[in-house]
Amino acid sequence: MEFTLGAYSLSLLVFAVFTLLLSVLVFTRLNTDVRWFGAMMLAVTVWAAVDGIMVAEDSLDHMLFLVNFEYVGIALVPVFWILFVLRFVGKDQWLTKPLVAVQFLFPLLTLIMVWTNNLHHLHYKSAQLIEVNGLYGLITSKGPWYIIHTTYFYSLMILGMVLMVKRCFETEGIYRKQTIIILIGTAVPWLANILVVFQVEPFNGFDPTPYGFVITSFIVVFGFLELQLFDVGPIARNKVIDSIKEGMLVLDVESRMVDFNPRMLWILQKSKGELTGKPFKVLGFKGGHWDEVTQSQKEHYSMEVEMDVRGEKCYYAVSCKLLKDGNKYIRGRLVMFRDVTQFVMDQKRLELQAKELGELNSTKDRLLSIISHDMRGPLNTLTQFLEMTDAGVITDEELKAMMPRFAENLKHVSGFLENLLVWAKGQLKGENIEKVDFDITNEIKAVLELFEASYENKGICVNFDQTKQVMVNADENMIKLVIRNLLSNAVKFCDSGDKIDIILDAKEDELFVSVKDTGVGIEKDNIPLIFSSEAFTTFGTQKEKGTGLGLMLTKDFVEKNGGEIHVESKLGEGTVFRFTVPLSKAN
Repeated sequence: MEFTLGAYSLSLLVFAVFTLLLSVLVFTRLNTDVRWFGAMMLAVTVWAAVDGIMVAEDSLDHMLFLVNFEYVGIALVPVFWILFVLRFVGKDQWLTKPLVAVQFLFPLLTLIMVWTNNLHHLHYKSAQLIEVNGLYGLITSKGPWYIIHTTYFYSLMILGMVLMVKRCFETEGIYRKQTIIILIGTAVPWLANILVVFQVEPFNGFDPTPYGFVITSFIVVFGFLELQLFDVGPIARNKVIDSIKEGMLVLDVESRMVDFNPRMLWILQKSKGELTGKPFKVLGFKGGHWDEVTQSQKEHYSMEVEMDVRGEKCYYAVSCKLLKDGNKYIRGRLVMFRDVTQFVMDQKRLELQAKELGELNSTKDRLLSIISHDMRGPLNTLTQFLEMTDAGVITDEELKAMMPRFAENLKHVSGFLENLLVWAKGQLKGENIEKVDFDITNEIKAVLELFEASYENKGICVNFDQTKQVMVNADENMIKLVIRNLLSNAVKFCDSGDKIDIILDAKEDELFVSVKDTGVGIEKDNIPLIFSSEAFTTFGTQKEKGTGLGLMLTKDFVEKNGGEIHVESKLGEGTVFRFTVPLSKAN
């Protein structure tokens, strides 16, 4: 008996060592989800190493003894292959512990048949040794179990190939390249093994399958270096479900987009081909917070962003989680986009409602204060005076002298009650805004006639061009109240010799109405309070009281008719109130 290691034997043993190192790399450096591939390479190591020894062995008995060890690798390779493929293509539901355990029953039966073949000859009926150029090969007569084992072997091989081809057509970009690399790498040894099974010359008696795995190893190494084979793309794909409502985006270590679910494509309005393998920056997201998505070393980073999605403003809670191989190496990042638009809108609505409620409460407090002081005071004075008159304390001459003062107090109370009733009606029932086309010039003329006695008695000059007809579209009663309050306010804060100008200026589809006076003006600190619900009391040039309710209603009515109102004033020089109202299309 001779045992001589030739070039063929040495090359197989060297390859076995190389494959062993590759399998160790897969086990220690990559995610646990691809360790089935490492296990397959380990089985190939056993297969190749024993085969390298067998071709140098010239004893049939010794060769048959070595076959017992060779079949440890041969029987396990197809099992590890199909388990790897199922994990790689995302068929995790087929990888329950009972189903995985069942997969090892058939290899165990094959090993038992091989190890006990001398007792039954069901695997090999007979075997003989041949020599070709100093190499020794084994030619066997196949038994029924060999046929069963071969059928099982190739059934798993074909099933795995079909699943990989199906995945190849379902993916694009770097996914497709990764799948093609694995298909090519695994197809070579399977084709070599077919030559052995069918005893095709010159492989009759010699097994080129381990050499096929040499090619596989080089292809896999190329995949590691060039395409990040087994990187986070396929792994993360198996961890998520395409139907989840959140958008999912997976980045590799180079911040390239390697995976995304349909929801993410819908959010970005992109196709797979436009994104696969492209850098994250092509999405055009700007700002320091987006840089954190690709640069942050935190295990988990989150932020809230506003995005334009299909022409609508949406809000997303974006979270980024590092994908690591154990606790050592960062393999990529998992970015999730959760739509929180409804939550944000509800929050803003609640904040607006809280603000409106606060304003209503402030208005309520202001009204109670006005009713308590500004109404009760004049009415109590009038009541006391009438009681004194009835008791004979006040003479007719004194009564006659006080009548103008009483009339002014009653006019003040009447004006306040009118505004109060208008406000209360709107709060209790809601304003029924009835927009119509009307001539605003006629409304201003009517208000001027109403206040004619007031501004003439105070010696105020009022200027208004009554010849110009201007049609507007708004609620007539609301605009009339606006004009009445603004003119009343101007008269109250003007004195003898002052003037009031009412100016109409049409621009495009709006009419600018200005009520300008040369009265006492407004203190700078009080200007922000003019249209607010915050209470403050001012007095006119003849000590007329003002509650501010009229101006608050004025602002409310102008805005409800689609306009805006502004005030400009300087103490001692006068005030300008300017509001807008939509012009009628009939102009």
